[in-house]
Amino acid sequence: WTGYSPDGKFAFVPDLGLDKIVIYKVNASRPSITAHGSAESLAGGGPRHMRFSVDGKFIYLLNELSLSVTTFQYDAKKGTTKRLTTTPALSESTKSEEEFNSSSEILVHPNGNFVYSANRGDDTVTAYQANRSTGRLTVTEVEPVRGAFPRNINLEPGGKWLLAAGQHSNTVAVFAVDQSTGKITYQLDSVVNVPSPICILFNE
Repeated sequence: WTGYSPDGKFAFVPDLGLDKIVIYKVNASRPSITAHGSAESLAGGGPRHMRFSVDGKFIYLLNELSLSVTTFQYDAKKGTTKRLTTTPALSESTKSEEEFNSSSEILVHPNGNFVYSANRGDDTVTAYQANRSTGRLTVTEVEPVRGAFPRNINLEPGGKWLLAAGQHSNTVAVFAVDQSTGKITYQLDSVVNVPSPICILFNE
């Protein structure tokens, strides 16, 4: 993942090898970018993707190698960050049951109250409650994806449904999202066969 701040003034590049987010200032008139700074993440975590909170005050960084999410406070005027907390997606005992584990995707629910991440190896989705004031995440649920190696998950634009792509099982499964709790519930017989799905996008 690479992308922009909500106001488009800064570009962000999670760097798995450097364990940091590299930040660039965007000159929209040229257009061009210049080095601006970086945000240090968890050592050995392996940053993969990131999302902004709906109000733009926090960054949720997905660590692929450690299967965790690091929260940063974001100063939109300065384009700077402050690292706050890191929340494991899975327990160490759960991770030890698999030979291979890695995180693949992170999402923020449109209402801003929930965050989701996908876990390859354990083949689950972790749901988090997001504290809108502090950015702190609390794990509320770990749900099987009904497939193998979830390379991608996505929420439909209204936030009522979550889809999980099982790359190795050649499947996409559908889950209903409880708008008040963030809990996801598998929809019986919703699995469809798709050859090696790696990304789900919606046409808004």
